[in-house]
Amino acid sequence: MKHFLPFLFFLLFGVALQAQNANKPDLTVYPNPTTDYISVKDNNDVVGYVAVFNLVGKKLKEFDFVKGESLFVADLPKNIYLVQIQDHDRRVLKTQKVNKR
Repeated sequence: MKHFLPFLFFLLFGVALQAQNANKPDLTVYPNPTTDYISVKDNNDVVGYVAVFNLVGKKLKEFDFVKGESLFVADLPKNIYLVQIQDHDRRVLKTQKVNKR
């Protein structure tokens, strides 16, 4: 019995973690590194907005997301940026680091 409880805990924790990850949409910012444009792969049509931040947290650009459109970032200097992907209610779905060359 003493070994059964930890096993049950890890089993339930694993199932909960798998269910949580199943609800997350498959989102990717590409190409990375980039020079002029970035795009977002959104297979589930959940993205509404894309914002670009510097590493200090200042918002530099914001886009209304349209599936299939590229987002212009050529006017940003070479650096590393955080690209935040948001849904239509502005909830953050994912933040990805992007290298701008």
